[in-house]
Amino acid sequence: MNRLVGALLVALALWCVGLTWIVVANPTEGLSSELQSGQPPVIAFVHGDSVQLGYAFIVEQREKLFSAVQEAQSALELESAPLQREAQELIEFGNSLPANADEVQMVQKRLGEIQSQVNQMQETGVNRLADLEAALTSDAAEKLTAEVMLFAVQNDIDVVLNWGESGEGVLFGSVEWDVTTPFLKFINDRFEAGEANTVESLESK
Repeated sequence: MNRLVGALLVALALWCVGLTWIVVANPTEGLSSELQSGQPPVIAFVHGDSVQLGYAFIVEQREKLFSAVQEAQSALELESAPLQREAQELIEFGNSLPANADEVQMVQKRLGEIQSQVNQMQETGVNRLADLEAALTSDAAEKLTAEVMLFAVQNDIDVVLNWGESGEGVLFGSVEWDVTTPFLKFINDRFEAGEANTVESLESK
């Protein structure tokens, strides 16, 4: 039981850390006309940790994961309860005076089988949660990447950097180029309105 809980806590911690990274991939075949002309880009940055905590979509995904953890824990307890009761009865029998050597050996064998079954249940639960976490993280990363692009297009920003908790991406940035607050308002307003995260949806307005 403790193994599952520990694994779940690790998974949740990795979820929170992983979503602080914002990666926007836009490969090009050659230098753009702006780069060739030496035109300086418009650069801004966002605090990824603040976005991870303040974006309603990510909060919703995190709540789904927490709910799944609680459901998995409850399901494991319910599924393993008969085995736990059987194990307790076997232990009491094995410690009783009438039990002979053969009976004690039988009890030990069955206890080993029960432990293996419980371990398998725990492993199955952990694997299911890992798959769910990966799916939720992928959805959040994909949506956040698209939202960054939309925000940049709307505000004529060429480069958006991520400032993580330990300074990844940006070691220093003037507050004038910090767009975290307007970016959060932008993506939360769009999330509440249920708008599609495509450049076409923005350009059509």
